[in-house]
Amino acid sequence: MTGKRHWRCNVCNDIHYGNAGPKVCPTCNVENAYVEVDTEEARKVMGL
Repeated sequence: MTGKRHWRCNVCNDIHYGNAGPKVCPTCNVENAYVEVDTEEARKVMGL
């Protein structure tokens, strides 16, 4: 799969949009906590 996708931190639910999830969550500082989610789930987490 190529292109930008949505990623959610399993610890704090931070949402990131990009080619890959961050190595360290900028919100809770946990390493390797991001999983890929679909656009609908990302919107729900963000309250949209």
